[in-house]
Amino acid sequence: MKKKELHYDDMSENNLFVKIKKAEYTTRGLILDKHWHEQIQLFYFTQGNAIVRCNSKKFEVSSNDLVIINSKELHYIENNCDDLELYVIKIDLTFLYSNKLDAIQTQFLTSLSQNLILFKNMIKNDAAVLKCVDLIVAEYLNKKIGFEMAIKGQVYILIALLLRKHIEKNCAKNEFQNRREVLQRFREVIDYIDRNFTEQIDLRKLSGIAQISTGYFCRLFKEIAGISAVDYISALRINKAVELIKDSNQNMTEIAMNCGFNDSNYFSRVFKKYQKVSPTELRRQSQKKNKKLYDMITIDKTLCTFKI
Repeated sequence: MKKKELHYDDMSENNLFVKIKKAEYTTRGLILDKHWHEQIQLFYFTQGNAIVRCNSKKFEVSSNDLVIINSKELHYIENNCDDLELYVIKIDLTFLYSNKLDAIQTQFLTSLSQNLILFKNMIKNDAAVLKCVDLIVAEYLNKKIGFEMAIKGQVYILIALLLRKHIEKNCAKNEFQNRREVLQRFREVIDYIDRNFTEQIDLRKLSGIAQISTGYFCRLFKEIAGISAVDYISALRINKAVELIKDSNQNMTEIAMNCGFNDSNYFSRVFKKYQKVSPTELRRQSQKKNKKLYDMITIDKTLCTFKI
C-alpha cells in the first residue's frame, strides 16, 4: 500500500531565503515531534483539521488557518483527520538586512531577528495575510523569472501586515535570554526522550538532565510543552505503535513491548485514549484498506489502464 508521505519541493537552491515544503498526512496522531529552530516558520493549512501546540498554547486548526511559530518556540502537530494537507514555510529574516543601515532595519528587523518581537501564533480570517502567503507559495512553486524578487517583496508586505495587527508581545532582552536558557536545558531532555522512548524512562533521570528538581521539572515541562512529560512519552510510543500495527506482522503483545509498554492491557487502554480506536480495530481497518487497494489495482490492470 502506497502511503502519503511528507514530500519536499526542490530545496537545492542554497541561496534561497524562503524554503517551502508541502506535507500530506493520512495517519492520525503526532506527525511533527516537539522541536524549535532559529527561523520564523509558518504552517498554512489547506485541507483537514489538526491541533498545533506552541509552548503551552493549544490551537485547533482547519483549512485556511495560518499558524506562526516564532524563533525558538517549542511546537508540534497532531493530525485529527484522514487527509491533512499543509504548507510549511520557513523564512530566514537575515536576508532582509541591507548593507546600509536604515530605519526599517533598526526599528523592526533587528528586533525581529533577536526575537524581541513575538507575533501571535494563530491567524484566522485575515484575507490580506492569506493572500500574501498564497502569492509567496505560488511564486516559490512556479519559479518564473524574477520569482526571488517577488517573494522578497511579499515577505516585506507580510511582515508589515503582521506588525500592524498580530503582535503578541515585545520582550525585554533579559527575558529573551532567560527563555533561551530554559529551552536549551529542555532541548537535551527532548533529545533524550526521542532516543529512548521505547525504553523505561524515569522522571528523575529527565529532571537530572535539566538540572532541576523532579517536581519543578514536571511543572516546567507542562508549562513549556502544553502537556506533561508522561503524556508526551506516551504519544511518541503510540505513534510508533501505529506504524508497527500498519506495517508489520507483530502481534499486539510484541508491539506493546517494542514501544515501551510492559503490560499489553495498559497499552490497549492508552492506545484507545490517543487514537479513539483499539489497536486490534486499527489493524483490521488497515488490512481492509490494503485489500481494497489491491482489488482496485487488479481491476485497473485488467482494463489496461494501470499506470506505473
